[in-house]
Amino acid sequence: MASNVPVISSDGGSLPEVVGDAALVFPAEDEDALVAAILRLLASSDLQSQLVEKGQQQIQRFTWEKAAQETLVILEQTFA
Repeated sequence: MASNVPVISSDGGSLPEVVGDAALVFPAEDEDALVAAILRLLASSDLQSQLVEKGQQQIQRFTWEKAAQETLVILEQTFA
């Protein structure tokens, strides 16, 4: 996403939370679903553009500044 490319992700672990609606998500154990997602993405330049745009918005949720601010809040609550 940060490299301005459309993303396809499995639904394993916390990946769906990380990618949100900015990626095509497929069941982790389903190879056919992965192939279908790849073919769908390759067939649609509109979808590619939409995912790149959504990806740029999604990555704003995960900045070092935000992580530092959230960590500081937790530390202040813990040691106050």
